Amino acid sequence: MAKTVKIDDELMEEIGREADVMSRSLAGQVRHWLRIGMSIERSRFFDQSHVVAALEGRIGPDALTGEEQEAYIDGLFRQTRSGTPEQDRFFSQRRSGGLGVGIRKGKLVEEDDATA
Repeated sequence: MAKTVKIDDELMEEIGREADVMSRSLAGQVRHWLRIGMSIERSRFFDQSHVVAALEGRIGPDALTGEEQEAYIDGLFRQTRSGTPEQDRFFSQRRSGGLGVGIRKGKLVEEDDATA
């Protein structure tokens, strides 16, 4: 019997992007990721605590198994999507000083353009 699951908008957008890239339906992409997650959790070659330790810089990624390295890379990408408190302060200071906050298409991005 089919069930309904609530998924937040941000994750739904990510599922949609990946589904497009992989030529899958939304449901197909969710099933695919669920199967991967189940395989990882059942694997004797995967330990989430190792991935967390690598993401925190306590161990090097070369100490991880292949499956753990895949999760590590995914974790790195997730971390780069949102700024750290230090990065937020840095860019806030740049904005308040009237300085650019980055480069987009080879041009300086100013505050008004930052969210575009």
